[in-house]
Amino acid sequence: MKRLLSAALLVASLTGCEPKEVNYALNIVTRNCDSAADPFNGVQFLRIRVTGKDMEPKTEVTSANPATRSLKIPEIPAGLERVIEVRGYDADPNGGGKIISVGRTLPFDVPDVVPEELVGGSLKKNVILRKVNTFAPIVSASAPDQCQSLRVERAGHSATLMKSGKVFIAGGFNLKQGTAERKALADVEVYNPETGAFELGKPLSLTLQSSIVELPSAYHAAIRIPNGQVVVWGGETYGVNNVAGPKTTILFYDETVDDYGALGPRNPPAIPRSHHQMAIDANGKVLVAGGIKASGRLAEEVEWLDANNKTEITSKVVSGANLPRMGATVMPVKNGEFIAIAGGTNGTALQNDIVFYKFTGMTFAQQSLSTPPRLAEPGRREAAGALIRDGADLLVLGGYTDASLNPAATPTPSASSEVLTGASGTIGAGPDVRVARGELCAVTMGDGSVLATGGRTVDGISPRSDATAVLITPGSNGGVTSIGAPNLPRARYGHTCTTLADGTVLITGGINESTTGSIEILKDAYIYTPTPAAD
Repeated sequence: MKRLLSAALLVASLTGCEPKEVNYALNIVTRNCDSAADPFNGVQFLRIRVTGKDMEPKTEVTSANPATRSLKIPEIPAGLERVIEVRGYDADPNGGGKIISVGRTLPFDVPDVVPEELVGGSLKKNVILRKVNTFAPIVSASAPDQCQSLRVERAGHSATLMKSGKVFIAGGFNLKQGTAERKALADVEVYNPETGAFELGKPLSLTLQSSIVELPSAYHAAIRIPNGQVVVWGGETYGVNNVAGPKTTILFYDETVDDYGALGPRNPPAIPRSHHQMAIDANGKVLVAGGIKASGRLAEEVEWLDANNKTEITSKVVSGANLPRMGATVMPVKNGEFIAIAGGTNGTALQNDIVFYKFTGMTFAQQSLSTPPRLAEPGRREAAGALIRDGADLLVLGGYTDASLNPAATPTPSASSEVLTGASGTIGAGPDVRVARGELCAVTMGDGSVLATGGRTVDGISPRSDATAVLITPGSNGGVTSIGAPNLPRARYGHTCTTLADGTVLITGGINESTTGSIEILKDAYIYTPTPAAD
């Protein structure tokens, strides 16, 4: 049986001299498909809070129990970026009650002049409550008793937050049924946080001479640029014996028209690469570094594009750059003034240098430092990177401390982390990540803390996927601390972790590898909800 709460929100607006009204029907989902993640278990009070641009927050506190069917909601004034937040407490929040669950709408605008088509009608808004400090299976507003999952198994894919608040989940690979043969995917799906559902997206493709040509891609790089489009750069497909073929394609996905464009030919030609990294600076300039070219050679070229060019977006090679790297961490630092490339391997030796690039007005250029910072010896590859302190500093987590590019070799994972301070260009030790692992996924959440999940570790000489999750919090005094978080429901690497518009984190797919060498490509998905601060 569905356990739902509903409320009618009446918003008064004016058209000319006659008052008109907009009705918002609020649907609060208070159930989960997994009883361990039940967001309403123990809830005695609900707090409903409305926030938005240029308005004072409005709050109502209501007692609640499983029989509750309706709530009192604060009046929502006209204006921009209105958000309705619902919190469940184990006791009266005004008397010290603790938060059990929380859910929020996507931001929405309330018109001060009501369009005629809205007069007398209602607009539906959903709030899906989720238990805090839990990896909750995803449920939809229409079927909260059913766990939602990806449409297909996938790993080595991308999951990019779009301007609308939806998540663009693209490509990757899975295994042909009953074999270890990899199949690159053109399949795309979109996670819609408003409905809680995964929706079919348009495959990675281009229309050529009225025909749609699908462009499967695994281990590409994807990022949202200032105009709202998502850039999907490079990647790989697979041939006989899973031999990878890196791609040169650079696609631009525009959600407003649900279609793709691509960069045309250039001179010199674009570099085929996969397993590379991409970052965007504060001015919307995108830098691409590292990865693998054809025949397993490392890509030494550094490329960039100006995503703000309103007449023509083209990709270019940074003149004189020679940076063969695999598994480097590439992130903007010092609030996007620089892009840092930390560690990695050149195929024969592990690297511990940190190289900084800055856009000079015409191109990116490597910065010369009298005392460049270095990662602790011997360096690290396949570490996770996450920004802290509002993008000023970079946290480099875990990774491997061997240089091998042989996927059959046993890696040497690390449990340590390091913090690069952008303002001073110095680096120091950070907190441990509990379990030594590489290929973990880390992301900065809405509250400024970092969630690091999964990865690949080693038991003796046998690699396996790991389920460990860690929360890392930067302190106001400059320190960084970590505490354990609940484990992922299933161990994985090659997965994605994406911060959603409400500050929660979406986890999708990945590789579940056992110590026997068996591999399963996953299609499950979860949302982690951090415990919000008191306000």
